[in-house]
Amino acid sequence: MNELILCMELIGTVAFAVSGAMTALRRQMDLLGVLILGLITAVGGGILRDLLLGITPPKIFDDPLTVCVALAASAVAFLPPVCRTLARSTLLFDRILLAADSVGLAIFTVVGEQAAFGHLPEENWFAVALLGAITGVGGGVLRDTLAGNVPYIFRKHIYALAALAGALVWLICHLLLDDTTALLLGSAVVIAIRLLAAHFRWSLPKARIPEE
Repeated sequence: MNELILCMELIGTVAFAVSGAMTALRRQMDLLGVLILGLITAVGGGILRDLLLGITPPKIFDDPLTVCVALAASAVAFLPPVCRTLARSTLLFDRILLAADSVGLAIFTVVGEQAAFGHLPEENWFAVALLGAITGVGGGVLRDTLAGNVPYIFRKHIYALAALAGALVWLICHLLLDDTTALLLGSAVVIAIRLLAAHFRWSLPKARIPEE
């Protein structure tokens, strides 16, 4: 189980770091901006979860591997050949960003839920599910805020609801099956919902108030 969680965390770290770095590239930031935004996207959700759980300092400060992986993934996105490839096609850029963001959201939702379960009293399922969703969306919210964008959670397709759906699937599988199934199936549900929402342009109703 620990090996699976570590593997998923590293994949999620790379995915979220890439999404943060690509957002920085789109905002034409320099190398430092790309590295910082990639790192914050990768670790932001976990830091928020740990602070809410009362874990201080957050675990990331004892995890140089995750920080190094996030910085390395961000640096790769800044390489000139990669930048030129991404610049050739807006469609390619958007698809890679969607895929990276969806994978990061999915993995950190279920891994965050697994971590919350280990630190909360038994049967506090609402808090476990909510903290999992916060872990999933937290990095993206920080990324978009620092980049000067309206966060995905407020505007783009189905985002927070996908995290909550994955958290619910993790909870059901944890109660009825086993944690391995919960991690894999929960993350798969988040990815599926995000990709379907993007393809079919599913969105929650938006406010339509005329400007003055």
